[in-house]
Amino acid sequence: MIKLNEQESSRIISRIKEISGIIPKSPIEVVTDTTQFTRIYQHQVIRLQGRDFFVRGDVYEPRFGMQDQPKFWVKRGHNLESGRMVIIKLEFHEEFTSNLGTVQVPCFRRPQKEADVMELVKGDRRFMQGETLFDDVGNCVRVIDYINGTTLYGKIYDMTIDHEEYYYTELSSILKKVAGCFEAIEMLHEHKLYHGDIRNDHILIDEQTGEYRWIDFDLCQNFEAFDVWRLGNVLQFVVGKGLNPLDQILRFGDFPDGVVESLGPADCGAYYTYRLMNLRKIYPYISENLNDILMRFSAGSEKRIRILSELVGDLYEAILTLPKDPLDQPLA
Repeated sequence: MIKLNEQESSRIISRIKEISGIIPKSPIEVVTDTTQFTRIYQHQVIRLQGRDFFVRGDVYEPRFGMQDQPKFWVKRGHNLESGRMVIIKLEFHEEFTSNLGTVQVPCFRRPQKEADVMELVKGDRRFMQGETLFDDVGNCVRVIDYINGTTLYGKIYDMTIDHEEYYYTELSSILKKVAGCFEAIEMLHEHKLYHGDIRNDHILIDEQTGEYRWIDFDLCQNFEAFDVWRLGNVLQFVVGKGLNPLDQILRFGDFPDGVVESLGPADCGAYYTYRLMNLRKIYPYISENLNDILMRFSAGSEKRIRILSELVGDLYEAILTLPKDPLDQPLA
């Protein structure tokens, strides 16, 4: 930790005020070793390879209706050179298990893997953009351009129209962009890299451009199937305009008795068994082609999707069977 002299502090404070409107107290504290990231506080400056980044605070991650959780190793702030808002991801390692149905999948965080992804996708707007810098002791810090927008989860969750209207007016245009996201993950796999933490809230929709962009790549499992099955969850959420858990369908009585009585384990996910994959049973207007893709993630399927290229190709074909929004752009 360096405490700057009055002259240098005044220069940096002036720059911080210019780009953020914030006037931090003098003297400015400059962090050059980010190892103890829980001790990096609001209004400090992180210095990486001679470049300064002003810290505005920790990033909080929304967790599906639960209270937002702080990610102490992820800071939001400003690049003091360019003035742009950035996300600063500090080096953090952890190991835990994630469930793929009843299968326990070992997971671990590896900052260098995210750095490798960022280098590969530089200039590809389907992904977050940024650069990797190192502090004075060699910690791998990813400085990511801030994306102003909402998540795919938030976009669909906030829609107030019913499912039928959604299907006939919104689904086609959303699925085209989601298919592009799936294609982007296929490109990663071709380079032996994996996302590792595919979720609806890890696709950000850029408010300025409308682009769907993947974020967060530091989690590892290192096998393709985990990404593929998690993409199945994304597809189910988008087509179903929500999770459609079987227990809620059985409990709330929103569908005819005959439909509810017809639902069973074979209609649900092979690994995520609480999710209804056979959405055509409750929404009979869903195209057979699209429902067939969902069913290949189900417990009742004899032909399951295991290769991402198969999912991407079939999804583009299924989109052609959907009702067209007259204002929507055709597939390239």
